[in-house]
Amino acid sequence: MSTHFPAKAAAMTRLLERLTRAAARHPRWVLAWLTQQEQQGRAQGNRAGALDALVLRFHLLEHRGRALELQGELQRAALEADPAQMPLQAARVAEAQGRLAYQQGHYLDATEHWSRALDWAEAAHDAHLGISARIGLGQIHYAMGAWSTGLRWHRDALQRLAGLDDSYLAAKVAINLGVGHLESQQLEDAERQFAHGLAAARRGGHREFEAEAHWHLAQTALARGQVPLAVADCRLALNLASQLQHHWLEAAASRTWTEIALVRGDEAAAIRSTRHGLALAERIQSKAEQRRAHLQLAKLLERQGDAQQALHHLWRVVELQADVERQAGAGGATALTRLPRALDEGPGYRS
Repeated sequence: MSTHFPAKAAAMTRLLERLTRAAARHPRWVLAWLTQQEQQGRAQGNRAGALDALVLRFHLLEHRGRALELQGELQRAALEADPAQMPLQAARVAEAQGRLAYQQGHYLDATEHWSRALDWAEAAHDAHLGISARIGLGQIHYAMGAWSTGLRWHRDALQRLAGLDDSYLAAKVAINLGVGHLESQQLEDAERQFAHGLAAARRGGHREFEAEAHWHLAQTALARGQVPLAVADCRLALNLASQLQHHWLEAAASRTWTEIALVRGDEAAAIRSTRHGLALAERIQSKAEQRRAHLQLAKLLERQGDAQQALHHLWRVVELQADVERQAGAGGATALTRLPRALDEGPGYRS
């Protein structure tokens, strides 16, 4: 395998796809090889190559729910990546930091990272990274319940994707569009986008997006009252997530399995599934997933008459929600209100 990391985004995407396929068979070897390339790049004075190796390692670990392992290294890399000298690497590091902050429920930090990534990606004329940053900024609006604004960011990302041969971004954009439609109760549009995302994921061999598409299809089927379809898709999502050790996705799909169990009248299975999801969410420090799992457990335990334990989980919901609201305080609100105005300026507003 070549030790030269390509500057152009399309070539970088193809390299990531090759590494992802290799990592499915030999994960330790691929991660060790990338660590070696990073060390070698630093020893040779090739900072750009070293930073690219770190970002590739982040992507592979993220696919396995292990992105948190690189938090410290990404923080140091952000200080090292001078956007004036290497805007492409600065954008790549900032985009990765945005994803890590979002996973932990640090929405203000994620907004700042993705906003910088968008600026630097456009300075480097990197359409792929610009699309990734736009997807992230749309997700921030989703997290705040601003579904229509989030959809606008994701539609903008879809328009910019036209003409780019990137199955990874195609899957990611489609799935995020589907989420916006699902939360807006536009079930047919949601199902269509999730199907597009599943097809793109299979085309590019992106198993984590294949699993996520199945999870969302299960949610859509459940919303339509199609329980057998929901069961089939949710099982596929859980099995794939477990194989990939993708803890965030397994935790999220466990919430849906809880809902399925309740529809089937199996409260014991619902509680087991929710406790499993909570343990996974705590392992990856995902405050959003922890809050959802605690809320599910509070409701389930209250139904069973265990008021003391239900109250314990409800207090954890309050504490976690307070953490999120502190992140989206005065500074967070200011950052978020800038986003819709910037989007209104049109596709070329930062050129």
